[in-house]
Amino acid sequence: MAYSKISVTVPDEILNEVKRMAAEREIKISRLIAEALAEKVKKASEETFVSRINKVFENPEVSGEQHSMAEDIARAMDIEELTW
Repeated sequence: MAYSKISVTVPDEILNEVKRMAAEREIKISRLIAEALAEKVKKASEETFVSRINKVFENPEVSGEQHSMAEDIARAMDIEELTW
Protein backbone atom coordinates (compact mmCIF):
# COMPACT_ATOMS: atom_id res chain seq x y z
CA MET A 1 0.00 0.00 0.00
CA ALA A 2 1.33 3.42 -0.93
CA TYR A 3 1.32 6.24 1.57
CA SER A 4 1.10 10.02 1.16
CA LYS A 5 1.85 12.80 3.58
CA ILE A 6 -0.80 15.44 4.18
CA SER A 7 -1.00 18.50 6.34
CA VAL A 8 -4.15 19.21 8.32
CA THR A 9 -5.16 21.84 10.82
CA VAL A 10 -7.17 20.76 13.85
CA PRO A 11 -8.18 22.48 17.07
CA ASP A 12 -5.70 22.03 19.92
CA GLU A 13 -8.29 20.15 22.00
CA ILE A 14 -8.68 17.50 19.30
CA LEU A 15 -4.94 17.18 18.78
CA ASN A 16 -4.41 16.72 22.51
CA GLU A 17 -7.08 14.00 22.58
CA VAL A 18 -5.52 12.30 19.55
CA LYS A 19 -2.10 12.34 21.21
CA ARG A 20 -3.59 10.88 24.40
CA MET A 21 -5.43 8.12 22.50
CA ALA A 22 -2.35 7.23 20.45
CA ALA A 23 -0.23 7.04 23.60
CA GLU A 24 -2.84 4.84 25.31
CA ARG A 25 -2.87 2.45 22.36
CA GLU A 26 0.89 2.69 21.93
CA ILE A 27 0.58 3.59 18.25
CA LYS A 28 1.73 6.53 16.18
CA ILE A 29 -0.59 9.50 15.73
CA SER A 30 -0.52 9.00 11.96
CA ARG A 31 -1.78 5.42 12.36
CA LEU A 32 -4.61 6.53 14.65
CA ILE A 33 -5.65 9.24 12.21
CA ALA A 34 -5.41 6.87 9.23
CA GLU A 35 -7.64 4.36 11.06
CA ALA A 36 -10.15 7.09 11.93
CA LEU A 37 -10.25 8.29 8.32
CA ALA A 38 -10.64 4.73 7.02
CA GLU A 39 -13.54 4.19 9.41
CA LYS A 40 -15.17 7.45 8.30
CA VAL A 41 -14.79 6.54 4.61
CA LYS A 42 -16.24 3.06 5.23
CA LYS A 43 -19.20 4.50 7.15
CA ALA A 44 -19.90 7.05 4.41
CA SER A 45 -19.75 4.30 1.79
CA GLU A 46 -22.18 2.13 3.78
CA GLU A 47 -24.56 5.09 4.24
CA THR A 48 -24.50 5.72 0.49
CA PHE A 49 -25.25 2.05 -0.17
CA VAL A 50 -28.18 2.02 2.28
CA SER A 51 -29.49 5.25 0.79
CA ARG A 52 -29.46 3.70 -2.68
CA ILE A 53 -31.31 0.63 -1.42
CA ASN A 54 -33.89 2.79 0.35
CA LYS A 55 -34.40 4.78 -2.83
CA VAL A 56 -35.17 1.56 -4.74
CA PHE A 57 -37.76 0.60 -2.11
CA GLU A 58 -39.46 3.99 -2.44
CA ASN A 59 -40.80 2.62 -5.72
CA PRO A 60 -44.30 1.21 -4.92
CA GLU A 61 -43.87 -1.63 -7.45
CA VAL A 62 -40.66 -2.84 -5.82
CA SER A 63 -42.09 -2.45 -2.33
CA GLY A 64 -45.24 -4.35 -3.29
CA GLU A 65 -43.24 -7.11 -4.92
CA GLN A 66 -41.08 -7.51 -1.82
CA HIS A 67 -44.16 -7.58 0.43
CA SER A 68 -45.75 -10.24 -1.78
CA MET A 69 -42.55 -12.29 -1.76
CA ALA A 70 -42.35 -12.06 2.05
CA GLU A 71 -45.94 -13.29 2.34
CA ASP A 72 -45.17 -16.21 -0.01
CA ILE A 73 -42.15 -17.16 2.10
CA ALA A 74 -44.19 -16.94 5.29
CA ARG A 75 -46.92 -19.18 3.84
CA ALA A 76 -44.36 -21.69 2.60
CA MET A 77 -42.80 -21.81 6.06
CA ASP A 78 -46.20 -22.23 7.71
CA ILE A 79 -45.58 -19.20 9.91
CA GLU A 80 -48.43 -16.86 10.72
CA GLU A 81 -46.42 -13.68 11.09
CA LEU A 82 -42.80 -12.69 10.58
CA THR A 83 -41.32 -9.53 12.04
CA TRP A 84 -39.93 -7.87 8.92
